[in-house]
Amino acid sequence: MADVTLDSHTSAGIAIAAMSALFTGSGTVVEKVALQRLPDIHARHLWVMIRTLCASPQWLWGCCLLLGGLVCQGLALSLAPISVAQPIFASGIVLLLVLSHFVLHDRLRRVEWLALATIVVALVLLGLSIDTRVDHAGGPASLLYLLLAAIPTSAVGLALFVVADRAHRSRRRIRHLRAPLFGVAAGLLYGVAGLGLKAAATFVQRWGLIGSIPHLVTSPDLYLLAVAMATGLVLFQTGLQRCSASVVSPVNIVTSTSYVIAVGTLLFNEHLPTSAGPLGLRIAGFAGVVFGLVTLAVAGEVG
Repeated sequence: MADVTLDSHTSAGIAIAAMSALFTGSGTVVEKVALQRLPDIHARHLWVMIRTLCASPQWLWGCCLLLGGLVCQGLALSLAPISVAQPIFASGIVLLLVLSHFVLHDRLRRVEWLALATIVVALVLLGLSIDTRVDHAGGPASLLYLLLAAIPTSAVGLALFVVADRAHRSRRRIRHLRAPLFGVAAGLLYGVAGLGLKAAATFVQRWGLIGSIPHLVTSPDLYLLAVAMATGLVLFQTGLQRCSASVVSPVNIVTSTSYVIAVGTLLFNEHLPTSAGPLGLRIAGFAGVVFGLVTLAVAGEVG
């Protein structure tokens, strides 16, 4: 059975990760409401897109909430392991869909409520999987390895965005995949940003929040984070305006979460629980989050 007596760092990391999920879920809904009232935007017309978005106080408020979520995410990754923190970030989709139900008047069907319940249960399993003997935030990763992961991933994400953007002129089967393709494209860029964020978090872990600033501003990791996050934001806003948030957002989150866990755990030399019980709970918890998000995406696309 897992050792559930958490050290203070891991406990704080989990709490801050939950705050990140709250900021992210609410910020996405605020942005979606703003986007519904704005003229068409597109990543191809970047400066027009920036002017349009920045002219909307409501969109800027949603963006501030998302930035707050990003800051919390970075702090959480400096305290808790990726395989615990990332699925908690993903739980922001629960708040997003509940708010969509009451604010955007999106009707959630039984299968969607079941998927949300699955995610909540999965988060409980993740909490029970904590093993303080091995669950600690990892150290820095090699810049070379980060770039070897980031460059091809970004290229694939951009290619998928182009396919999604052209899908409305394609055959019906391809058009049907437009929203998931937008979600995967943005998710891959956000996944790369997640690696940069984790790299930046290792500076905070080593030197503290204030002491890390001089090291961060001279580190390539910060600029990898900024470029990938800005690109992912542009792709996500384009897809969010054109397609259902209940499809684009879950696919985006499950893609970025899975990518950061799979690649980041290796790059930052983090370890999964070694005991059978905690390891089984960790795998089941992550699988539950992924299953719930995929179910939401499929249900939203069919609907």
